[in-house]
Amino acid sequence: MEAAIASTGSSFHSSPNPLARQQRIARAVVAFVPQPQAHALRCERTSHPNPRASAAAAAAMGGDAGSGSVVVVGRKKRLAVFVSGGGSNFRAIHEAALGGKVNADVVALVTDKPGCGGAEYARGNGIQVIVFPNSKSAPEGISSDELLNTLRELRVDFILLAGYLKLIPVELIQAYPRCILNIHPSLLPAFGGKGFYGLKVHKAVIASGARYSGPTVHFVDEHYDTGRTLAQRVVPVLANDTPEQLAARVLHEEHQVYVDAVTALCEDRIVWREDGVPLIRSQTNSNEYT
Repeated sequence: MEAAIASTGSSFHSSPNPLARQQRIARAVVAFVPQPQAHALRCERTSHPNPRASAAAAAAMGGDAGSGSVVVVGRKKRLAVFVSGGGSNFRAIHEAALGGKVNADVVALVTDKPGCGGAEYARGNGIQVIVFPNSKSAPEGISSDELLNTLRELRVDFILLAGYLKLIPVELIQAYPRCILNIHPSLLPAFGGKGFYGLKVHKAVIASGARYSGPTVHFVDEHYDTGRTLAQRVVPVLANDTPEQLAARVLHEEHQVYVDAVTALCEDRIVWREDGVPLIRSQTNSNEYT
């Protein structure tokens, strides 16, 4: 920046008009501020929409494909959700899919605890339950290779972790690049990592004196809670909060932000900036991102 100003310094000092000088400085500064570029790089497992089909659909719906409006075109995505507990986020996503908000079908529930509330809900709604991994407490569980083959047979597009406490196998992450989401009950990267789950997170937040918390939706990599952040919601931490009270307030936001993120994922509205940061393109204006 200093070099840019120095190279044009003589012209700045030669201007007798202070306002003109300030305007020229502002133009020089703006010219040297790098602007992040967004590229619509979506999950490798899905195909890009046909521009002509999008334009035709927009015209049929009374919209204009060139006006910045977004028209959802494409088949329903197929989701597998992983849970270890009650699965309230799983239920929120499933209900949103049934109601048409999420353009997807939940085709499988994967769990390490076959008797958990999430698994019972899945069975009651005709969703296939897959036990993973194999363990002493779940001898009917399958191996990583068997899980991957099963998900492929079910033609799963995206994997959603919703309170699943096991580390995801590397083979699964490699098979589903940029296609696995998780939700965590804190504003990552704070209060994340191995051992931070459930009330443990909220106890740590309160003990730290943090004034704000909230859920984070992020892509999954080989480690706990270190993948790229996709969406967050901010929740105030009140002076007399108990962990249970804070957890309830954060959970309310979890149900909303996760459904919104999954909606964008299934509508191919996740855009990856050149520096590797994922953004969500607006549902109503293709030139706006969050």
